[in-house]
Amino acid sequence: METAAKAFEQHVELDEGVLATSAPLETIQLGRVILHVSEGLVKSPELSQKTRNVQTQLVDNKAIGAASAIGELLSLLKDNKEALEYFKGSIVRVLTGQTLPSHPPVFGGTTPESVSDVVEVQVTAMAGETVATPVASADKEVLGGEKAAPIVGNETGSARKHSLEKETTTTESEANCKRLKTGNTESATNNDAALPLRTALAEETKYDSEEAKARATNPVHTIPTQWEHLYYKQVEVINVSNRLAKEKVQAKRFAGEPFLLEGHAGWLKLAHGWVKPDGTLDTTAFLHGIHDVKVPVLERNYEERRPIKTHLPLSYYVKNYWEHGKSDYYLHQWQFPLDPKASSLLRDKSEELPVLGDNLLQYWLDAVRGDNPLQYLFMGQKSTMSRMHSDPGGLGITIAPIIGTKRVTMLHRDAAKLDSVHESVNFHDIDLDKSPQLAFLPAWRVSVKPGQILYMPESTLHSCENVTACLSYHRFHLDTVNLTGFLRSFLAQDSPSINHAEILWNAAHDVMSAIENAYQANDEVLDNTVVTLRKLDTLRGLRHACRMLSLEQVLPTEDSWDWKKLLDDIDLMLMRVDPSAKLKLTTTLAQGSSVSGKAVDGLNGEEAARAKQVVEAAANKKKLFQSKVATTAANAHWDSLNLKVGDTIGVQVFEKRNRAEVLKVVHDKVLVQIHYSDWESIYDEYLPVSCLFQRKKGKKVALKKTPEVDETVMARWGSKGDLYNAKVLKVVRTNACYVHYLKYEKDWDQWILPGHIFRKYPDP
Repeated sequence: METAAKAFEQHVELDEGVLATSAPLETIQLGRVILHVSEGLVKSPELSQKTRNVQTQLVDNKAIGAASAIGELLSLLKDNKEALEYFKGSIVRVLTGQTLPSHPPVFGGTTPESVSDVVEVQVTAMAGETVATPVASADKEVLGGEKAAPIVGNETGSARKHSLEKETTTTESEANCKRLKTGNTESATNNDAALPLRTALAEETKYDSEEAKARATNPVHTIPTQWEHLYYKQVEVINVSNRLAKEKVQAKRFAGEPFLLEGHAGWLKLAHGWVKPDGTLDTTAFLHGIHDVKVPVLERNYEERRPIKTHLPLSYYVKNYWEHGKSDYYLHQWQFPLDPKASSLLRDKSEELPVLGDNLLQYWLDAVRGDNPLQYLFMGQKSTMSRMHSDPGGLGITIAPIIGTKRVTMLHRDAAKLDSVHESVNFHDIDLDKSPQLAFLPAWRVSVKPGQILYMPESTLHSCENVTACLSYHRFHLDTVNLTGFLRSFLAQDSPSINHAEILWNAAHDVMSAIENAYQANDEVLDNTVVTLRKLDTLRGLRHACRMLSLEQVLPTEDSWDWKKLLDDIDLMLMRVDPSAKLKLTTTLAQGSSVSGKAVDGLNGEEAARAKQVVEAAANKKKLFQSKVATTAANAHWDSLNLKVGDTIGVQVFEKRNRAEVLKVVHDKVLVQIHYSDWESIYDEYLPVSCLFQRKKGKKVALKKTPEVDETVMARWGSKGDLYNAKVLKVVRTNACYVHYLKYEKDWDQWILPGHIFRKYPDP
């Protein structure tokens, strides 16, 4: 009881009707605590009803405030020590970012968890211990190896977060870091599955009772009601020196979950000397050399769709607004690498995060080659905020406060797919009755402080608010993990300001150049340094990206950029420098996989000759097999249709599905696929030889024999028999039918092959 009372006194002060708490205490949270107490007083019906009345007055009627409600509860429960202890402990839980049990204990009965034990752990945490004692409780299991940032709105100003796994300098075993040796290739092929990674989560947890186990392992109370706020999930804190950091970071990025990074000292080297010992900004050091640079500022009300934006000299903004605590203007998204004066002072200062891959943005622009051009500074007073938005382009985002605290509210990127997510939604006060879909999506809210780096995966919806006066450093990130999102953005062209093609093109060439230099400097053997292996991993990712782009029909890229040739160059480089790639070459070719001829040329002598033979044999075998499969499938489909004149069929043509009436049915007929010279490829069609003509001595002469592929002909089209210039694409012998489209004129009647018929409609 003394421990609970002591913790309560540290977090709550009630003086003559004025309530002061260590963190914001929302009415709905206090109402839930009182409701829990009321439910636990089932053995005291009269006291339970009085407690429930206080909750009704507070939440439903809004007749009293939080101070009055807490005062009345303290008075009502003074003779029930268990209920009073639970009430005080629950208030402390809410204020320190912990969740309440799904069901309260019955006061006077068996308590599944000692409230005093919970409070004792909280007090221990506030004392500043670096490792917390895991506590098995009825509603929450604390596991070693994880650390979570407290939920904003329930944070304790004086309490320190505590890691459940100490920072470790233990590295992975050398065997896991190095490549497989040649002698181990066979065993690796037979069992190439990665060994499972065992962490604290893999161990079985012991529970005091079956009820405690059920409450700890079953999800309950996960969906908010329409009158509640979103339930914000905790943002995990990961130390970059943790031995599991790399795997955790990658998993969270793939899942679209934000996380906080700690333990990386070189991220804010650009701000060296800017922060005084008391944590405030040294404006003289900050303005040194860049005082007259004009920076973008916004008027404070950034909720407007078109906020007023202007440019002011940095010194004018700092002296007239920042130093006087004025929030009229907010320094917004100053892209300092592109400013000639600021770039020379602030560029190339940030050390890359080891848990992220090579940032491909550093290869983008020649003006800042070697550094990321998408770096920004934000600066504003308390309560300055931005609206909820998602940055297009497929890039990850990092936020690192230099001074002050920034609160970031985030919604999972899937929220962008919902109709309810648009600019009319007030994300600072979401109405779940108007936007019910948002109740099902993960949401996060966290306060980011100096020394922490918040990472948000690509397309995360987010809004930022300065809890205190804040200067923060933001930057975008692109590596092989979020390359798929970047490619989706590229093909969708959702961000005109980002030249996706140029980034990929320049990155591929620069990475190849770096690997070539390392290869030559080490007597044509690739060294095993981390820097080189990271580059090699990046090149492998870029290889697949280039392959994807080489398969696309239309790309928004420069005409002179040949992605297929670039793919050849990357393959050649990998064959030369990567031993594992060369060992796999013969097997890959024998299986008929796509490998460029230039990559084969990377081999010498007998290896090259044998590889080319394998390529030709595999290609011929694959082509013959595919032809047989296609023919068999087409014949089976045709037989199943059993078409006759007058049938109605569904045809996939002109990039849409159309109904058509069968006018003729033929078997084993020679048809010529032609492309009309002045028309798009969607109008390519199959015609019998009798519909094709040639010009001879100025006359149009009907063809007497089947034309050759690529031969120029004239094709008859339409009911009037007009002739159009065309080119022969293919000659086939096939089953087919001549059809009339029900929604088109007779001019569009044409021959259809079995593969274009997707169904036969039943007779009316």
